[in-house]
Amino acid sequence: MLPPLQPLDFTRVSLTGGFWYNLQQQVGQVTLGHIYAEMRHQGQLDALRLDQRMHRGRQEANGWYWGGSIFWDSDVAKWLEAASAYLLRHRDAKLETLVDGTIELLAVAQQPDGYLNSHILTWRPRHRFKNLRDLHELYCAGHLIEAAVTHRQATGKETLLNIAVRFADYLVSVFGSGSRQTPGYCGHPEIELALIRLYRLTSESRYLDLSRFFVEQRGTKPHYFDREAVERLDATKFRPNHPVSPYAYMQAHVPIREQREVVGHAVRAMYLYSAVADLARELGDEELVRLCRNFWQDLCRSKVYVTGGIGSAAENEGFTKDYDLPNLESYAETCAAIGFAQWAHRMVHIDLDSRYTDMMERTLYNGVLAGLGMDGKSFFYHNPLASDGTHHRVSWPWWCPCCPANLARLILSFSGYLYSAGPNVVAIHHYVSSEASFSIDGQEARLAAVSDFPFDGTASVRFEVAPSSPFEVRLRVPGWSGDCQFAVNGRDVAPKIVSGYAAISRSWKSGDELTARFPMRVQTHFSNYEVAGNRGRAAISRGPLIYCAEETDNAPRLDRWMIHPEKGTELDRENGDLGEIVSLSVSGSIEEDEENSLYTLSAPARKSCPIKMLPYYAWDNRAPGEMLVWLRHGR
Repeated sequence: MLPPLQPLDFTRVSLTGGFWYNLQQQVGQVTLGHIYAEMRHQGQLDALRLDQRMHRGRQEANGWYWGGSIFWDSDVAKWLEAASAYLLRHRDAKLETLVDGTIELLAVAQQPDGYLNSHILTWRPRHRFKNLRDLHELYCAGHLIEAAVTHRQATGKETLLNIAVRFADYLVSVFGSGSRQTPGYCGHPEIELALIRLYRLTSESRYLDLSRFFVEQRGTKPHYFDREAVERLDATKFRPNHPVSPYAYMQAHVPIREQREVVGHAVRAMYLYSAVADLARELGDEELVRLCRNFWQDLCRSKVYVTGGIGSAAENEGFTKDYDLPNLESYAETCAAIGFAQWAHRMVHIDLDSRYTDMMERTLYNGVLAGLGMDGKSFFYHNPLASDGTHHRVSWPWWCPCCPANLARLILSFSGYLYSAGPNVVAIHHYVSSEASFSIDGQEARLAAVSDFPFDGTASVRFEVAPSSPFEVRLRVPGWSGDCQFAVNGRDVAPKIVSGYAAISRSWKSGDELTARFPMRVQTHFSNYEVAGNRGRAAISRGPLIYCAEETDNAPRLDRWMIHPEKGTELDRENGDLGEIVSLSVSGSIEEDEENSLYTLSAPARKSCPIKMLPYYAWDNRAPGEMLVWLRHGR
């Protein structure tokens, strides 16, 4: 059974204005069209026609390996999920036609037994599920299922859901512990959490059972990936130099219940842990709950950037040793940050604790949003915390275009991350101008929230319709806020703070208004000494936003600067090339140039000069130049 507190899904919540509303409009009106055009140009959509002749010209022109990408189907599915979420609140006949046409391509490509994968069917028809380690078949299936659930919720149509159910039922027949079933699992987790979403929509327990099988079979001995390699006569050694084991890259080195630390590919880890958290809730499995808590503690203790980015190394797109968090060389893939936010959202439904929502907020506003350019059609695949001026967004990361549609689907379904409700409680996790409907003891209720986050820390909630029964409101108290204030109908109240949430219980009436004020002070962050690249440096934040300095606002060679935030910081609310932002002018000094002296007997002269800083998510949207999050710090 699920615990009493459940997230309000995106169909029950709509954004009404402000930062996230504006972002959703841009993604819906610009980003979705850009992604679709790129998929047409690159070949993802034509791949669904299962015709080799349609790929050869592109293959020669772009230098792709034969058959395009093994995960192209996942790009299409994520775009479908994003577009479906947008259609929930917007009438767009052109977009709806594109969605329906893409679903028709999938329907025609699907095989009589339910199987569907354009790469395998076009180029390797005899290799179905012969290489679960590498070929991403189940990963693509998972994204298709997720898209189908969202499409059904948003549009009421069952065209995509029917495809997904046929595929999922085929997977149920193929995989499992039966004598004629395959005891394998995917090298890239995703199918596990998708099957749970399908189970929650349909109440068909076979999907929950298969998800559990995939999670618990992972890493058991004898190792399935070794077995399938022998069966396909593949003697290639897989990642033999991994410090833990070759299969730690995909979290398959030991069974999940025996794992003790976060290792391997960051996106794969986040998707797997999201599924484990879902299973823990569905099954009431306390061992899995403890496992999730331990993973969270290990990750946040020594493996997370101040931006909420994770996965520091390009070599494995993931984790290395504790405190290995370089800045210029940081990887911090956009999709990993998205997965981290999704896992955090699941964790807060295991424990209603602000440590999860605080980290989710940090990740969303920084590690995730930096991945999307202000134009809505340029993207970072990875997100360094320092740049020498050579790192820039691209219009399409053709080598692995996983991030654009992933960003779109998260942003367009963001309303589903804001609230949770139970029999006699509603919890507010993020302060976003929105309207939400929920149930209290079987009675319908509706609220309207107004917020100027992330630029101002005041938020209000008005109950448009309140049930007759008393209920409790829990409001997250952000970890960055100082002395917060709460009022009900203009009268101050002093609620009890429970695990970072302010609890206010009373008989609410329609028209009652709850106000929260969270001071957004400028704060200075310092690193553990073990983070070598941050020694003697500091990072600046205000509210949920991490700030950075860019050369275009200051001067070249940013490392000459030293910040002194304790001496003063000024705020400026701007509305220009970067949209509406709050910039900071931080007290600092700059090292003056020496006259061609390699060494001197005196410290370099410095002159006082403020340094301008902008939200990290907004960097690299103007003139090319250097960027730093962690600046040298002095008093």
